[in-house]
Amino acid sequence: MKIQEKDLYHGAALTQIVEHDSFKALNKGSEKYGHYLINQNRNIFIKHTKNPESPWSFTFQPDDLEFLRNLHEQEGAYLFLCLVCGSSTVCALSGKEIKQILDLCSKNVAWVKVEVPPHGQCHVKGSNGEAGKAIPHRAFPDKLFL
Repeated sequence: MKIQEKDLYHGAALTQIVEHDSFKALNKGSEKYGHYLINQNRNIFIKHTKNPESPWSFTFQPDDLEFLRNLHEQEGAYLFLCLVCGSSTVCALSGKEIKQILDLCSKNVAWVKVEVPPHGQCHVKGSNGEAGKAIPHRAFPDKLFL
């Protein structure tokens, strides 16, 4: 099978996840590309950009928002959005943080921007607002297992 560019970026995030001490299982979450199920109850949705420098921008189509909303509403499951920012960092957002920056009920295209000042943390804002606080680089992948 031919390797696609997006597979390389998703692999960067997935490698860090499977090397974590709390990792037990990785499964395809659904037919939607980028959706994975970690340890049976952690839904992650990975998006990437190959832009080499901050800021990094990500676009969410209305069907992406609906997909995230449905995952967020699953009882007993956790949702994380993992944004692969070129070859620099993976910015992981929890369900609560996702709802701060994106209107999951919107029927319009939405966006997220991750900006990292020199020697700084990830500052995230989206079409619906800003994340409550900066997200440290070291938060990923630990955040998925807390």
